[in-house]
Amino acid sequence: MKGKKKGTEPVLSKNGLTFEQAIQRLEKIVADMEGVELPLEDVIRKYEEGTRLVRFCSQKLEEAEKKIEVLTKKTDGNVALEPFEPEPGESEDTESEDEGGKLF
Repeated sequence: MKGKKKGTEPVLSKNGLTFEQAIQRLEKIVADMEGVELPLEDVIRKYEEGTRLVRFCSQKLEEAEKKIEVLTKKTDGNVALEPFEPEPGESEDTESEDEGGKLF
């Protein structure tokens, strides 16, 4: 009998998407917008959906980052558990990107 590890269940958003499904949907939206001549209303609708998905994915990544802890070896040989902190410049300000009209 196989047992699942705790915490391996996909986390669903309000609309029932997992992070991975949201990324796949974003890829499809981008491909549609790049490859097909769409009416303006469809482009706007896809852009709005894409923006919501980007925010959802960014939120999930931030939540995951907060959960990550790093094992650090001290000079005395002991191992300490410390919270993960991204290097300067790695975190992005997603709100400023939205203002610029960029999807990614």
